[in-house]
Amino acid sequence: MVGCRETPHFVGPGSAHARTGQRGSFADLIVADRPIAGLSWLDYGTAIEALISSAELSRDETQAAPLRTPANRRAGVREYVAAQDGDGWWDYFRLSDYLSLSITEAVYRKDRWISVEGGSFFKIRVLLAGRLLSRDGTTLLESPQAQLHVCAGARGGGYKIAGQVPTTLVVLHCGPELLSERLGLPLGEAPDPLRALAGPSLAAGVSNRVSLTPELFRAAQWIHASRYSVLSTVRAAYLEALSMEMVCQIVTDLSAGGSAPSCGRSLLSRDRRRVHEARDYLSLHYASPPTIPQLARMVGMNQTKLKAAFKQLLNVTIYEYVLQRRMEVAAQMLVEAELSVAEIAYRVGYDYPANFSCAFKRYYGRLPRDWKHE
Repeated sequence: MVGCRETPHFVGPGSAHARTGQRGSFADLIVADRPIAGLSWLDYGTAIEALISSAELSRDETQAAPLRTPANRRAGVREYVAAQDGDGWWDYFRLSDYLSLSITEAVYRKDRWISVEGGSFFKIRVLLAGRLLSRDGTTLLESPQAQLHVCAGARGGGYKIAGQVPTTLVVLHCGPELLSERLGLPLGEAPDPLRALAGPSLAAGVSNRVSLTPELFRAAQWIHASRYSVLSTVRAAYLEALSMEMVCQIVTDLSAGGSAPSCGRSLLSRDRRRVHEARDYLSLHYASPPTIPQLARMVGMNQTKLKAAFKQLLNVTIYEYVLQRRMEVAAQMLVEAELSVAEIAYRVGYDYPANFSCAFKRYYGRLPRDWKHE
């Protein structure tokens, strides 16, 4: 993407950007004069630091006293989407030497490839709205979903943001030192796939879907809403606290399921195939799923063994997987479809809308009507 301003500057409520329809307070943001998205880990940090330093120098020239405070150095950078590409922006915050954050709120006119350069890092992506695609156009993530991307080599990979779809994306950009120094977790003892950061690799970065727990979802949502709800002078500290909460959640969840890959390998290949067949069927028939005995007969497996293997291989029970699919689809319908809460409840398999609302509130921490009217 291309930065759309010649010189970096702080954006305040009275600026031209604020007068042209941008909402909220932007006193803690600097407008980028250069592309940020897709830079390597090292170049990414260097570019943000340079923009903040340049903005501080620019402001110093018109102020009686210097403004180079730690708070200024933690200000964010906003990169506007070029007018010919779409509408919206990417906000970046350099929260520490090992942790940065980006918040994307944009609509692209057509699919937009976002390159991820190589290096040693990991990213946690939470897609609150929209769709992310692979290079060949297949769906990687469909909101609301989360993904962990781990890179320990020269090739990082990338993804496409689907065109013509409003996209809200929260991404943590983390150096391996965040685990080893900030959390005191030796890389060689980190849960898979984070353990790959312990040594260099020639392989491209690897992305894995991770469970979008209610805690992870709420933290990402609060990060996205922070520009409206948090004082700009304390926003960076607030974002760092929420970001570290997300990292700790991911590490904890991966550790809890750390035995799953080895246990999965202990299953016979035909049993793993049957579990995947069961999962794929439930993914499509979540609204009216078969009973466990019916599902077991469909895939040719004893029901007791199916339940145990499903949990062992996928780290969720059959019931939890069906609930997850119902909640994911319902959340997307609430945002994108012109349907009432009751209609959505029926479509995802609930006979009584009140039961659906209770389940949704337990899963996401919010009632469906609040999600729909966000």
